Amino acid sequence: MTDHEQLPKPGFVLDTKLVKRFVADESDEDGQAELADQVAIIAMFHAELPNALAAQMTRIVQHLGGEAELVRWLDRFPGRPKIVARLFALIDLLDTFSAEPSVVTALSELRAGTRDPPGLSGYLSPDTDDETLGGLAWHIEQLAADDRMAGAVRLAQNSAALVERLAARARELNPDLPDLADLAAKAGKAVDDAANEAAGLAE
Repeated sequence: MTDHEQLPKPGFVLDTKLVKRFVADESDEDGQAELADQVAIIAMFHAELPNALAAQMTRIVQHLGGEAELVRWLDRFPGRPKIVARLFALIDLLDTFSAEPSVVTALSELRAGTRDPPGLSGYLSPDTDDETLGGLAWHIEQLAADDRMAGAVRLAQNSAALVERLAARARELNPDLPDLADLAAKAGKAVDDAANEAAGLAE
């Protein structure tokens, strides 16, 4: 085994020495930050990972205690790791409510006879169904997986704004829904904050 397990995409690697030190609790903060930067991209590939690399990711996740703990760990490190952690939260929101009938109806009504909402043309499916918001989540993942973070952030912001717009109508149809407008606003702001922090660090 080499020191780096290569993704099926040039440039993205997972350093096995960093992984070994991390799971042995021997990593310093700089080492963890370097590993987190690699994990942030690789985590977006899910089932597309080759077996050896998937095994390395499993070791990291198990060491941290689960997927939720992985996201919290990534959120500790500014830049790409924190942005990805915040994107995951919005992706989860989109996936969770994509098939909710009141949300589908509200989105369908919003789109009826109008152009696609700002920034979402080419990302929304032509017909509104129980996979439409999930499709936006998929596109966010793909942009992040391609390391197109600016595009992923913009799409996340526009997706959050879409959920905010349909939330009131969805809750009229189903009063038992949580406050989707608030959840989407908080998720979108969290992505904004991480992206702005990263931009500040780059200056």
